[in-house]
Amino acid sequence: MFGLRLNTAASAKDQDKAAIWGCNRPALLAFLAIQTQWRVLAQADGSRFWVGLDYAAAEPAFRLEGLTLTPTDWVGLRIIEDAARTALNER
Repeated sequence: MFGLRLNTAASAKDQDKAAIWGCNRPALLAFLAIQTQWRVLAQADGSRFWVGLDYAAAEPAFRLEGLTLTPTDWVGLRIIEDAARTALNER
């Protein structure tokens, strides 16, 4: 959905474009595991309002992906969610 491929090695020319710090990797992997689980409200004008991730769907997804999150990883996921929600709701 967000176009990230974590298993692809960056070529020399792409190394300056994007990098994921190791400390952020668990939160990013968790976000990618549930990136399709958004709660969305339909507006009267036909637009959508992205409320946030469906946390009820998160735990089973993490379990099925084999992910174990620490409280710090969860905070990181929430930060990613907030930034994504802000971008999705820009009009």
